[in-house]
Amino acid sequence: MPQRNPVTDPERVQFIWFGEEMSDNAKAGMKALSERFPNSARELWVMPRSRPGQPARTTELMDGYRREAEGLGVDVKNIREHTTRLAGALGDKYNAQTINDIFNMEMGNHGNIAAKDLATYLLRGTETGLSMDLSHHRMNPTEWVGVRGHDEFSHDRVAPFDFSTAELKVVDLSHGEDAISRNILNAGPFPMTEQHGTAEIDPQRMPHLDVFAMYTREGTKGQEVAKTAAQQHIGYLAQISQDEVRKGNVVFHPNDNDKRFRPVKINLSDDNLLAAKYNPQDPTRAYVIGHMAIGALADGIHLHYGKPTTPPLKAQPDQPPQKDMPALQVDSDTWKKITMQAYEVGNVRVLPQLSVGKVNQGAWRTEPTGSENITLVQASNLGVSTAAGISHPGGLNKPAPIPYEVVHSKSADNSPRRTPSPGSSSDESIGRTAREVASLNMPRTPSPESPGLVAAAAQKPARPGVQRSATGGPSGR
Repeated sequence: MPQRNPVTDPERVQFIWFGEEMSDNAKAGMKALSERFPNSARELWVMPRSRPGQPARTTELMDGYRREAEGLGVDVKNIREHTTRLAGALGDKYNAQTINDIFNMEMGNHGNIAAKDLATYLLRGTETGLSMDLSHHRMNPTEWVGVRGHDEFSHDRVAPFDFSTAELKVVDLSHGEDAISRNILNAGPFPMTEQHGTAEIDPQRMPHLDVFAMYTREGTKGQEVAKTAAQQHIGYLAQISQDEVRKGNVVFHPNDNDKRFRPVKINLSDDNLLAAKYNPQDPTRAYVIGHMAIGALADGIHLHYGKPTTPPLKAQPDQPPQKDMPALQVDSDTWKKITMQAYEVGNVRVLPQLSVGKVNQGAWRTEPTGSENITLVQASNLGVSTAAGISHPGGLNKPAPIPYEVVHSKSADNSPRRTPSPGSSSDESIGRTAREVASLNMPRTPSPESPGLVAAAAQKPARPGVQRSATGGPSGR
């Protein structure tokens, strides 16, 4: 393997594919990303879907994955063989058996995407690296032109970043603008709870985040974000399960302890969110899965990068000024340091900082357009003479209009700018709150009636009646 540049090349790039045989586009994605990151260790993390009565199926699928990866220098890893190590991201509350039980439920009910979300947080909470699914391709000239002409184009938001200093990088779909809301560190995945609403506690506003690409560095707050996200992701599942047990909608295996997740009966009733999550035909399913993934990430970011802030209450006539309840807030500079902007060009989400693009909404199974690839290289690191040549006529005494160059069909010479680590002032009490929320027990027997932390939207999901029978899902993800 060529020598890795620690500034321009991530230590490792981990692709994720769960399900059946790799699609042609997934194979193309692995090839394109291998060419994009030739100097990094590359791994394909897989979870072959097993079939009852066909034990040889897993071996057959693994052999196929290895054949596809062998010529690209990609090491294939079955995530089932690494759950004990990955469970280190969960602390003492959950273990490898918890992960395996959840994976069994997801893969048995076409939940490839939900399994991939949890796997991403576990991987990023365990070691340094960049996680990506195989729906990506190399950024091409047409997409770069689209980025340059985008209303939100900014030189410093497209310049490559420094992998040797970056702690955390997640995707921002809204260009730093507040687009989603959440009552941070509540016990459920949904944005608001009845308790917060009754107390008139407003949710925090934040950019629209996503994890189709995520980078963390071991030993930093970025890795702690991923650990918290994994813990919250499982904690949400525990909370939903507890609520449905109280309603009599779910029964768990009677001999299991609090580290197991093996429901033996799930009623397909309209008020059962656990049924909605595991029923491939339920239109609420994507809503639940999406909020679990993004809510967990938002909680992790606010816990480790947020600062306790006490906003003023609305002024009341003839009353002295008062202050609201303290809440964790992430400032705009920190959001910029820990996110990568995704520019929408046609049906592609382009990440210029990584020089890759991702086709939207599962349509990535169609062939990407354009045969030429480009990679951004920061001009300020190209040398004085080169930088002077692309600066204003006055030379280097004025800002250059293009602080980076476009390098066609190569990726080895990137030289990104450095990303300083943002500070945080999260206190120990907030840390304890997060740990308590993330460590909810998996229910084993019906609990006494009590008001759970359940989102208002979650109490009565608005969804049309559907035929509740099993249906085929995507081959993999």
